[in-house]
Amino acid sequence: MYTIRELCKESRLSRTALLYYESIGLLTPEARSESNYRLYSDDSLERLERICTYRDAGVPLAEIVQILSYENNREQEILERTLLMLNKKASEIKESQERIAALLHRVPGTEPLYLGIDIKEIMASLAPLGIGDDVFLQIHGLLEENSPEGHYSLLKLLGFSEEEINSIFCSIHNISKEGDLK
Repeated sequence: MYTIRELCKESRLSRTALLYYESIGLLTPEARSESNYRLYSDDSLERLERICTYRDAGVPLAEIVQILSYENNREQEILERTLLMLNKKASEIKESQERIAALLHRVPGTEPLYLGIDIKEIMASLAPLGIGDDVFLQIHGLLEENSPEGHYSLLKLLGFSEEEINSIFCSIHNISKEGDLK
């Protein structure tokens, strides 16, 4: 059996969090010691690990209570609803990022954000998944054709300077650096 202090240490959660979980019916002590301390079993620790897994996935605590309730078998429905909610939030964040990027483009003397990502490191990470240079070149070609902004961002990500990017765009579109058609 674990005391609340030991359970905190095992789970890396605060005492306050465990007491809150108890107050909302997520985790209850198995017993009490002679000194009236809460005692938790290995089953409690396993339940707490499940709680943390769902919580870390973005499932609201109230929904976790329902998932872990034995008489309620709505896990799939709750997880699907949570996924939709997270997708909506991700979309809202993406829209905010795009608005900020557009605002940055209006500020004189600013350049689009360079993320400092090493593309070689990314490619090395993707290689075990079967994504090699050929796939990367296909993505590059599609961006070049269909999304000038995406192509620009990719070139920035790769570390090209503004001058090099302008030169690339001019050669793709057969335009001289002065803006005349070649």
